[in-house]
Amino acid sequence: MRIAIAAGGTGGHIYPGIALAQAIKRRDPQATILFLGSDEGLEKELITREGYDLKLIKARALLRKLSYKAVSAPFVSFVGFIQSLIILKNFAADVVVSTGGYASLPVVLAAKLLRLPIVLHEQNVLPGAVNRLSRKMASKCFLSFSQSKKYLQGEVVGNPIRREIILADRATARKKFNLAGEKTVLVMGGSQGAKKINETVLSSLADLPAGVRVLHIIGLRDSGWVNSYLAGKEIKNYEALPYIHDIASALAAADLVISRAGATAIAEFLVRGLPMILIPFPFAAEDHQRLNANVIADGGAAAVVEDKDFTPNKFIALINDNSLNYDTMKQAARALARPEAAERIVDYLYA
Repeated sequence: MRIAIAAGGTGGHIYPGIALAQAIKRRDPQATILFLGSDEGLEKELITREGYDLKLIKARALLRKLSYKAVSAPFVSFVGFIQSLIILKNFAADVVVSTGGYASLPVVLAAKLLRLPIVLHEQNVLPGAVNRLSRKMASKCFLSFSQSKKYLQGEVVGNPIRREIILADRATARKKFNLAGEKTVLVMGGSQGAKKINETVLSSLADLPAGVRVLHIIGLRDSGWVNSYLAGKEIKNYEALPYIHDIASALAAADLVISRAGATAIAEFLVRGLPMILIPFPFAAEDHQRLNANVIADGGAAAVVEDKDFTPNKFIALINDNSLNYDTMKQAARALARPEAAERIVDYLYA
């Protein structure tokens, strides 16, 4: 089978596509997979690093604020539509799978014109605008959350997770980070990083309690000023990581994660059974991260903290909070996890 996967922009759209590609190859080693993504996103590094073929197209998000990028977006995406037509025709795709996001719209439109079957996957509780539009053209839509059925017709299977995250060994991971018996808190802000979270954590370093180790993924965007801030400082129970490709080990080593509430990150935390402190990004499109966080909190696997309330004092209080029952939160996370999501989608593709 020849399968084209439209996955681009941020890690939240890219990683489910990679997880799906892995599952396809496990099922059918002879399958031919081609990724299509934007030349403005992270896919150039993330997808090619995994060894998959990638074709880049022009695509741009339809921004809500008036700017040059907002005005030019339809014209840029039209170029991407023409590119997608040529790529899909030359590739002779049997099916097109889209994980949503601005980079996928030109591909979906091209696939529709070429009369190719279109399969969608939606990561968030509140479906993105592109998937809501694309649903009318798709033969099948898969959802990560049952709550999404209020907005979009589809089958709930969960969010595809890369195999290495599911299978990572905790003892090996903790050895990699030189961890012994200390409680390990993983702090991250998504594939792009999160300046507010970074500033709060850095302002708290002098007050980190004994017996706690903080692994802090700061994101490439903030690495410059963070490195300058940390220059000359030696903090034994803290490690700053600009970016980590081996996120599987970081998740396996952690006892608690403090993070934004991106859907793909949450799905990774769930399959690892990780207790979560979720800080929804207040400016996310249609406030979708808050909906993601609330669903996980209602399921007992997370506590939710507002961005404005995530202060240095709050951070220290959270990692010292003995009222958080980690064992209960772990059980809740595992109950919410759907590690078989990728296989369920592959079942449909090969039915």
